Amino acid sequence: MDALLRELREGPDGIAEYYDTEISSKQLTIGSAADRNIQLLGRGIAPEHATIVLAGSQLRLECRRGEIVRLNGKKRATARLNVGDVIELAGHRLRIAQPPPGFNAAIELQPNDRVDASAFESAFRTDLSQTWLGKRTMAWAGVVLVMLFGLMLPFFVMKLHHSGTATPSWIPGDKFWNSGPLHQVHQQAIGDRCETCHQKLFQRVQDAACNECHRTTHDHIMPARLALTELGPTPRCATCHREHNEPQTFLVNSGDSMCVDCHGDPEHGFGQIQVDRVLGFGLERHPEFKAHLLASTTAPAGSGVAYEWKTLIAELDKAKEQSNLKFSHQQHLDPNQVLRRGDSKPMNCADCHRLEPDGEHFAPISMEGQCSSCHELTFDPGAPDRQLPHGKPREVVLTLQDYFTRKFSDPNMGKVTRERRRLPGREDEEETCTGVPFDCAMRSARKEIESQFTRRGCIGCHAVVDTQAPNVFERFQVIPIKFARDYFPANRFDHRSHQIQNKLTGDDACLSCHAAKKSEDASDLMVPGLTKCTECHGDKAAAERVTVQCVSCHEYHPRDPSLLDVFSNGASPRITTRLSRPRETKPAPAGELAGS
Repeated sequence: MDALLRELREGPDGIAEYYDTEISSKQLTIGSAADRNIQLLGRGIAPEHATIVLAGSQLRLECRRGEIVRLNGKKRATARLNVGDVIELAGHRLRIAQPPPGFNAAIELQPNDRVDASAFESAFRTDLSQTWLGKRTMAWAGVVLVMLFGLMLPFFVMKLHHSGTATPSWIPGDKFWNSGPLHQVHQQAIGDRCETCHQKLFQRVQDAACNECHRTTHDHIMPARLALTELGPTPRCATCHREHNEPQTFLVNSGDSMCVDCHGDPEHGFGQIQVDRVLGFGLERHPEFKAHLLASTTAPAGSGVAYEWKTLIAELDKAKEQSNLKFSHQQHLDPNQVLRRGDSKPMNCADCHRLEPDGEHFAPISMEGQCSSCHELTFDPGAPDRQLPHGKPREVVLTLQDYFTRKFSDPNMGKVTRERRRLPGREDEEETCTGVPFDCAMRSARKEIESQFTRRGCIGCHAVVDTQAPNVFERFQVIPIKFARDYFPANRFDHRSHQIQNKLTGDDACLSCHAAKKSEDASDLMVPGLTKCTECHGDKAAAERVTVQCVSCHEYHPRDPSLLDVFSNGASPRITTRLSRPRETKPAPAGELAGS
């Protein structure tokens, strides 16, 4: 039977309101029990008081034994129901209405608004005294069951397991008394081998058991630095990583309180270690970012100099790159000055900056990978396919000497066959020789060498030192170029997820954070500060804001603790690059541009 129940109530403004409920059942049940189709509360209403059944096309009312209702003002236990009949029960009124299409019956319910609150309690069994069970019996039965299934049986199973005896099949497994399932990662690693973590009976899981698998997970604070504080021992692993608890996603505690509880009051407990106050992520709750930059210093070394790279930590508003590169982002992004060679379209950020698979860092910029497609290292229109070697100043000198020696001694040297893109400022000059070819070759080679290192070529992007040494191999030394691969080594930042900024994509998304079109010098850091980040992020849920937590950017367990420990002590790791005649500059490592 499909029935429509319409409940009529008076709203706060005095206007009648109704709520419709569709009921599909063999019969409509009426009573005070919670499982009745029509639950009515009040004095004199039984848990199962009456039913309305459909006999053919006729509705029929049938009360339980000993129960009655008022039908159209008369007491009745059973009766046929017609449209317009009114059933009254403890002040509640049920009127049989004309059913709409698709329904067998329709009932309008006008509940009694004067039902006492005690009627709600009496409708349910809320005490053992209302059942056949006794309090004392249930208490003792509960004690026995807890002792048996919560202590004796697990202890018996553990003894069998540690002795190597197979557990009888009739004994329930660990899931019977576990407080919750293992996290999926741990389940895959250890399966049902509980003793991997629970190594001793009646002893909670120790950190040593965690470290047997998580060998590469480092402490939040190095032991040597922890000794300088008053913080005491580091918390147990299980303090933050809780297993056997639902939901499983809470295996890692990501709440800000884990960090703010200590870093919110750095004056207490940190001892000799100086840290910034952090109360959350916001302009008034988080300190300004500090960048880790590389800077070089020189020292005499043999016939040349050695460059030692050290790390400097500076606030963003004072930070300046000291990479030794000459470069203008503004010029390269200006379509009126630079166009791509392949399709003559303006350059974009992705032409040079290519995201690595980790989504956080970018692949190092190199001459071969990004620059050479536009800036060829050609040096003579008569040999458009000949280019100078990059990153090897000594080889540049040898290449030029070899080329001009052949040019002035070989009468069959070819003429220019095609034009190639040249570096700016190049003026083509045709060399003639009226003396000994070798002397002409050396004179032209020296002139081109001086030009490459002082007027065009290498000097265009690199800083070059002219030692005025008589030996041409020792005269010019190119200062190496090196960038920090990560300005914030202790933090994480996902560039991939920021490639879309609201409705901005591509270069527009990049330039919304990095002011590259205004940067005229390579010393500009162009890293956005805290104010820029708070335009889209905050630690409180808000409209048009992405909520972030401390662990969204910071790792509790450092990836490289030795490096971070050096940084936090104020010291600087040094990387030495020597430039002298007996040694050649090796190809640049990751994050570095070698000198030409």
